[in-house]
Amino acid sequence: MTAKLWHRWLGLVLGIWLVLIGLSGAVLLYKNPLLRWQYPQLQGIEPVADISAWGALMDQLQQDPAFRYAKLPAEDALWLEAVTHTDSHYYYDHQGQLRLVRAAHSDVLSWLYDFHLHLLAGKDGRQVMGYLGLAILMMLITGLVQWWPRQVRRQLWRLPWRKPDLRTLRQWHTSLASLFSPLQLLILLTALAVIFSAQVRPALNWLFNDPVVVKSDVQPMVQPLSQSDWTEVLVRARSYWPQMEFRLLSFRGDAEQAYHLRAKSPNEWHPNGRSTLLIDAVSYQILDSQNADELGRGQRLYNLMYPLHMAAVGGQGYKLLLLFGGVLPLILFISGLWYYLLRRRK
Repeated sequence: MTAKLWHRWLGLVLGIWLVLIGLSGAVLLYKNPLLRWQYPQLQGIEPVADISAWGALMDQLQQDPAFRYAKLPAEDALWLEAVTHTDSHYYYDHQGQLRLVRAAHSDVLSWLYDFHLHLLAGKDGRQVMGYLGLAILMMLITGLVQWWPRQVRRQLWRLPWRKPDLRTLRQWHTSLASLFSPLQLLILLTALAVIFSAQVRPALNWLFNDPVVVKSDVQPMVQPLSQSDWTEVLVRARSYWPQMEFRLLSFRGDAEQAYHLRAKSPNEWHPNGRSTLLIDAVSYQILDSQNADELGRGQRLYNLMYPLHMAAVGGQGYKLLLLFGGVLPLILFISGLWYYLLRRRK
């Protein structure tokens, strides 16, 4: 088939899916403000300056094997969010009081999140998303090949304002698609890099000749979960990395596990950081630390993919640009389908 036919049929077959993915992603850019709007109980929460203040609550949650990890407050989300193995979310305020429980698929945002990441089908859905994304990449490339002019002129991106005939619809479709093709490729390629991380990350490490990351083989000492002391852990973590913003705390699954924390350095874009700290459960000594700033260039490049995809960097201007990028597939699908149907009538 020619590039024209590939582009046409991929667009017709995958268009609705791409529209839904784009619109759901656009909504999720504003997830935290929408949560505060939908759930007034998440409003009026004050910031906590010392992370060790969360120690008592973490000790309490540690005793419940249902909990998997906790996300510490951020600038646009002042609550502590504890997540269970069944993907229920518990929201606590600055005093450690429970404000809200969101079970999986209990509201529209939860459904959109699961659809956008997993097509409502778990890990298998995530892989399907990746293969569909590769098909969309082919659709974009064949569209650009079909459109590519012999001579670039300003008239190529002129949007006519007249009755929607074949010429008008084609001009709107090709002008918007070509003009914003860098934005579409950025959104798509960063998504594919995250989905196919098992392939992309080693490839970047090899390309940039990154040094091998050697993890500590020191075995943690055994401490019963009932004796967990998250306050001491958080004090020790803060003293070890005073410049870091600690973001994710993983609950210990058994007595032989150490404390695992993730942190964000001032130089990182990733909202949850990619720096990790492993602290012994008895001596509270640092068993292992991985500072994201000290990783190889390939790994640091990979760590930019997620924040670029979800506008964790770039301020409101970049977020608005990605918002438009999420709505753009709808405009292109309508104009392309309309053009296809009008042409068939003639």
